[in-house]
Amino acid sequence: MVLAVALALFGTTVVGCSAGDSQESAQPTPLPRLPVSHVCPGLFEGEGGKALERVLASTQFQIRHEEKNPDVRVVAQVMEEAYQAGKKIRDMPQPVCEMSGRPTETGLATARMMFTAYSKHAADPADLPGVGARDVRVSTRNKEVGLTFDCVSSRVGSTQDVPLQITLDFQERWDASKGEGVLKPDYLAITHSAALAVAKELGCANDGGLPARAIDLPKS
Repeated sequence: MVLAVALALFGTTVVGCSAGDSQESAQPTPLPRLPVSHVCPGLFEGEGGKALERVLASTQFQIRHEEKNPDVRVVAQVMEEAYQAGKKIRDMPQPVCEMSGRPTETGLATARMMFTAYSKHAADPADLPGVGARDVRVSTRNKEVGLTFDCVSSRVGSTQDVPLQITLDFQERWDASKGEGVLKPDYLAITHSAALAVAKELGCANDGGLPARAIDLPKS
């Protein structure tokens, strides 16, 4: 009888240890550290990629959510489908690119960019007053940049009278960053890089009016 109880207790002990080992082995695997070219591929090339490295103070990046890491082709396709949805354009998805640097003692440096499509048939009068495609518009505020351009594209089916209007909203989210006073040119370079990449992918006439360099963007 005593032996049976001892064996039962021993069996319970063994099971308990196994469960503990299993929980320890189930610890999440650290995310791989990747170069900037893996962050929303095709959106941040050249000066845009270098600017993103400066803003997030890192040359190594993490992809925390695959659905928030669309490449330029995905973003362009969503913008095209939104325009072709006509009056339902406001109900269409808005791609989001999430950027995360290497974890540091001051926290995780992050930024995000959202892409929104509009057309004259469903936009506010202040956005598109019905005069056709207009020049590029830029706005800045604290650690944010908004950039809007109009795309006339045979691929999309958009016209000079009813262009596809694309707005990019960039926001840096890191309390320990150098801030807008230092990084504003980089914020603009990142946003310009993504806008130009999407414009070229969609085949927008004259690249949607976007200049070749971020420094030549209109003042906010």
